[in-house]
Amino acid sequence: MFDVFYYGTKPDRFAFEQPADSLEDAAKKSRTRFYWYIYGGNDYENFDFTWRPAPWEEHHVHCFGTQWQRTGGAYLANKYTTNNKEWHFRTEQKVTRCVEKHKWIIPNNINDSQFDYSWHPDELEADYEYHFPTQWQRDGGPIYRGTAGIKFLNSQKIKSGSTQIFYMDFLNEASSAQFTTLQARYPDIKSTRYVNDHLTVFKRIINLATTEFIWITSSICDYTTFDFTWHPAPEQKEMIHVFKSQLNEPSSQKQKRGDTFYIHVPSFRQQLYNLELLDWFNVINYCDDQVVNLFPIPTIEYSADSLVEVIKNHNFNHPYSLFVKDKPNTNYEPLCIWSLKDKEILSLNSSNNTALVPREAKNFITNQVYDYPYIQKNKNSDSINFQDIIFISYDEPQAEQNWQKLNNKYKAKRVHGVSGMHNALMAAAEISSTPWFYAVFAKTEVAETFKFNFSPDYFQQPKHYIFHARNVLNGLEYGHMGIVLYNANLVKKQTEFGIDYTMSAAHSVIPILSAIASFNSNPYHTWRTAFRECAKLSQFIDEQNNIENEYRLDVWLSTAQGLYAKWCLQGARDGYEFYRANKNKPSELKQAFDWVWLQEYFESIYKDVKRPDQDVAEHRLKSWQRPEHF
Repeated sequence: MFDVFYYGTKPDRFAFEQPADSLEDAAKKSRTRFYWYIYGGNDYENFDFTWRPAPWEEHHVHCFGTQWQRTGGAYLANKYTTNNKEWHFRTEQKVTRCVEKHKWIIPNNINDSQFDYSWHPDELEADYEYHFPTQWQRDGGPIYRGTAGIKFLNSQKIKSGSTQIFYMDFLNEASSAQFTTLQARYPDIKSTRYVNDHLTVFKRIINLATTEFIWITSSICDYTTFDFTWHPAPEQKEMIHVFKSQLNEPSSQKQKRGDTFYIHVPSFRQQLYNLELLDWFNVINYCDDQVVNLFPIPTIEYSADSLVEVIKNHNFNHPYSLFVKDKPNTNYEPLCIWSLKDKEILSLNSSNNTALVPREAKNFITNQVYDYPYIQKNKNSDSINFQDIIFISYDEPQAEQNWQKLNNKYKAKRVHGVSGMHNALMAAAEISSTPWFYAVFAKTEVAETFKFNFSPDYFQQPKHYIFHARNVLNGLEYGHMGIVLYNANLVKKQTEFGIDYTMSAAHSVIPILSAIASFNSNPYHTWRTAFRECAKLSQFIDEQNNIENEYRLDVWLSTAQGLYAKWCLQGARDGYEFYRANKNKPSELKQAFDWVWLQEYFESIYKDVKRPDQDVAEHRLKSWQRPEHF
């Protein structure tokens, strides 16, 4: 039997075994030509120490490995050739390395039940410190002690454990059930009610934390498949780690400023009282390792012509709700809710009738959604809600011609022969199949550039939209005689109105040219148009003292070129005088809406109206005195 030397703990295999610091030290001490050098932390139960090398291999150092490495099991060496280090790695038999946990640094909060601590490094390598990975990072698992630098291995992985979890409760529908489920898995989870903004809640949570790292979760997120054993790399431990949120929809975008956080408590406490916004934290890592699905957002379908009252009357049970008039657009980035300024209203189409609205907006909105200061439009908003086009005619000579032009180009409807503006618009509202309808009047021809694609704004109260028209006789271009996009419900409900029907209700003027107003088809129609408009302008000036209206009235009273120009001027002046005489008689002023009354009034003044020339108005035009304020 050859001499046997050992390193490490005493193996107690042979009565004559001796310690040696190295192969070379063992060679000096050996009394036999060959000797064994073994490690005391191995199991040699089935190892055959009677093995001999072939004569031509006697000068080699024969290495018998373990279950892990080519070295570390047993060495048979020739004491006269040991220093030559001619290694011969044998495979005939192996030694089993035993577990030696004292050589390891074992982190807290890991699940190492499947990890084999019998691993050891190759003894011919430098004395490295070996780091083993978790399922998430290249380190974070057990560390085999060493002094020559760090090596990262992946021959074994461990599963890190979860740390303390806090649950921000938004009082949404799924919150309670999910907390119960999480509590069954993580008994130490703590719930805290969400108030105001993330930073406010975080400050409260940090004061309750008892571990170095914590999770802060949100009740609006679905954690069914989330892995709370995730942890950062050591060099990132002092960061806030944020996990993206997304709707559980195929086309949903991801919100990188999500609602699930992994936080190093000491680092957060250092900055706690200097932070005014969560975004001010020194370093925030937006993590891609896991994406968290959001619970479905409450969807509210409504039929109103405005979102204002719908939002005001809604009972929010979620940080935000989706209000839908048309088919919802799911291709949007979920809202960030870290702070009030982040909690934006997100409009999802051009008319704003489908929108994501945070619960905070409800307390701001009074008359319009724009009362809330944080609003954005979805970059992918696209849909246009086309409204009915209704042609309104009574007795206009050019009505058929203009109707044919319109109907040949657009699919339009028609109201004909209904006396009075209010009655005609009521008839149009009844046949409209859309919430709004475009009223195209018989004396106008649609401008080539007008597209009938305007979207009413559901962020405002229902209103009419007045587009510009160009007057062919005096060149004015403003809302008079323009196409009007009427809200059908407003028309149906309107019972009280002033001298201007359209402007007696909520309205906006859109400075887009919609029509060419060729109203000068005969003396009467020319006169009637000018009469009605100047009576209205005169009233507006008295009520609003508007310099723009003063200018328009001045042009009507003084400028007209083209066919029946003198009848235009005379109608303007008659209308002005009619208002001055009846300004305090509302019932008299409303006669200007009545086509029959206007016809009779005109004929009572101009008995010879059927003559095609303009001489009838000549004397009155010359004798008319210009008002002093023009």
